[in-house]
Amino acid sequence: MRGIKGAQFIPPPKRRGYSCEIWIKSAKEADIPVIEEILLDALNWLESIGSKMWVKSRITWEFLSQWIAIDEFCLAYMDQRPVGCMALTDHDPTIWEDIQKGESLFVHRLAVRREAAGQGVSKALLDYAKAQAVRRGINAVRLDCWRDREKIRAIYEREGFVCVKETFLFDHYQAALYVWQGK
Repeated sequence: MRGIKGAQFIPPPKRRGYSCEIWIKSAKEADIPVIEEILLDALNWLESIGSKMWVKSRITWEFLSQWIAIDEFCLAYMDQRPVGCMALTDHDPTIWEDIQKGESLFVHRLAVRREAAGQGVSKALLDYAKAQAVRRGINAVRLDCWRDREKIRAIYEREGFVCVKETFLFDHYQAALYVWQGK
């Protein structure tokens, strides 16, 4: 399979019957509608199963651009099609107030289109985040998720993230805080 210009190849998980290549690349301004589409697809699916994670107004670029730069987003591609995204920042004073800028990387807004669910896209994005941390000489990747989202928590734990705290934030967010420690 041909790669994506400017993208990094992430090997697929070793699973029988699965051979799709996943490529990760940094987002550009032209990718903003794609990021919004992927996030909206995830939001719509979650709402359809009675689960809530994000509010629609908080997945628009107008909102996201207040605290995330476009080059902090990356896109995952399968068969030349964007199927996942995440933001990877080096500072999160809102949730991780004790962690100084540059001491860790932080995963935000990780989402996968339903058509690519279960095919290793989340794993590839998390592997990319860990590889970026190592490349930058940073020993930790942190993320947060809703405390009651057992399936996503299981994915994070399978990928080596450890829950370091469960807390209540912003008067409504029952959060689980996770850390992956590099070597």
